[in-house]
Amino acid sequence: MDGTTSPADLRQLPGPELERRYAQLHREVFALYEEAEATSNASGGARDAANARARARAQPLIEQARLLHAERLRRLRLRARRWWWATGTVTAAGTVLVLWLLVRG
Repeated sequence: MDGTTSPADLRQLPGPELERRYAQLHREVFALYEEAEATSNASGGARDAANARARARAQPLIEQARLLHAERLRRLRLRARRWWWATGTVTAAGTVLVLWLLVRG
């Protein structure tokens, strides 16, 4: 992930770049596990060892992805909160307008 792992650095990233990095980490983690699956033998011990190696290699990537996901979630919650306020404002304005029309008559 290009060294930007602090929450302040992640907040500076544009949305498409944040999504691109998250998707890239996702692909890299899955590639590690798929590689372990492809290179392991049919025996249980070799498969377990390959999975353990893949897990160890994937752990730093997973931590980076968690940080990115936390920022994505923060942005989505902020967007939802803004829409909630906009919906409430439109509802209140519409109610006032209908009441005014009824009173006016």
